[in-house]
Amino acid sequence: MPDLVAGAAIVDITPPVGVQLDGYGAREQSSQGVHDELVARVLVFEQGDQTAVIVSCDLLAVHPWIVSEVRARAAAATGVRQDGVLVAATHNHAGPVGLRSGTLAQLDQSLAETLVGQICGAIERAWKARRPASLKHASATVDTISLNRRDPEWEKDAALHVVSVEGEDGLIATLLNFACHATVLNQTNLMLSGEFPGAACRLVQRETAAPCVYLNGACGDVNPVWIAQDFAGVERAGQIIGAQALRLIAEMRALGPGQRSHNIRWDEFPEVTPLGRLVAPSLRVVRDEITLPPREFDSDGAYEARIKELGAAATAAQNGSPERRAVTASLTRVKVERWAAAWAQHASGPAHTEVQAIRLGDGLALLGLPGEVFAETAAAIREAAPFADVLMACYANDYVGYVVPEHAYEEGGYEAGMTPHAPAADSMIRDAARRLLAEVGRG
Repeated sequence: MPDLVAGAAIVDITPPVGVQLDGYGAREQSSQGVHDELVARVLVFEQGDQTAVIVSCDLLAVHPWIVSEVRARAAAATGVRQDGVLVAATHNHAGPVGLRSGTLAQLDQSLAETLVGQICGAIERAWKARRPASLKHASATVDTISLNRRDPEWEKDAALHVVSVEGEDGLIATLLNFACHATVLNQTNLMLSGEFPGAACRLVQRETAAPCVYLNGACGDVNPVWIAQDFAGVERAGQIIGAQALRLIAEMRALGPGQRSHNIRWDEFPEVTPLGRLVAPSLRVVRDEITLPPREFDSDGAYEARIKELGAAATAAQNGSPERRAVTASLTRVKVERWAAAWAQHASGPAHTEVQAIRLGDGLALLGLPGEVFAETAAAIREAAPFADVLMACYANDYVGYVVPEHAYEEGGYEAGMTPHAPAADSMIRDAARRLLAEVGRG
């Protein structure tokens, strides 16, 4: 197997102040300033005839046109394989509108063209900087800053995965993967910011002097935990994730050289097993296109009648009771579904999208999913995967909104109301992910 080479770069993608901010429909004012810059982070790999490019942007999501343009232009400039390019978003709710899903007419063409140029420039710099690399992987639990937002007792993915990409002369880059909505800040915020993923990356970059790439995981039903929804809360969450990542990076430094301690009673130097593992690089990328069936919506009159019925039931039920919670969940779903039905009138029908799998090495893969999936979906995919560790990059290569398990439709809530897809969509995502992970694992 040929040696692996890798390179990394970062680029400022902060738009002009005054753009509308994405992520909250209730936020009507435009941005008023820049709290911290938005960044695109790039990591490139080459091994023999295999190439992979991982891009993470401080945005809510990325439109497939942007992904297509980045793939084509990066391939022309560097020779990387188009199918090996993954462009993801951190799902930041303090970035600009006009760069995610919808028709081409809904795309902010000026911002999109600028973004494509910035990303491609960073890819070229990373490609030129590539050098022999080794891979190390470790994970740890970070379970104090996220919670399942549908039920505190339900599943969340509390694992922080860290991949250390090391050159002979030091660290080339780190790759962080954690699953949590980037919504410490709420709709009252009018400042551009990379939110807590940006704060985590800044901390890691400051301490390691190497680019840090952040991929958000399966957090469709997972929200952050905060003291207050302000920038102090953003920094706190970023420090918790970043500090744990720095711990893992430091632990993994012992992989290879090993670590010892002096037993002064016996004058011996016993070896101590380091945390994490060396990954034998074995690069391969596969992707496939899938079509998610559209949801069938009721008439506006039917929604109005149902909202009145459920509203009366919620008023009559006792606060905090299981009955009131069930009614409120249904009411939330129907209210949001009514809005989604109106939006769906402007949609183009079934969602044509893609799933992508990247094998980084022995027992380690990265899965790119195009929307917001639940923690339980990610767990089911990992359980069936032929890899010890699967990094989950959601909001990758497209944005198809919420893809929820079939049982969630009856359970109600925001996500079940917002999804534009039929109940079969979640199973289709799971099947495609399992198939691609199996395929990339065989090569």
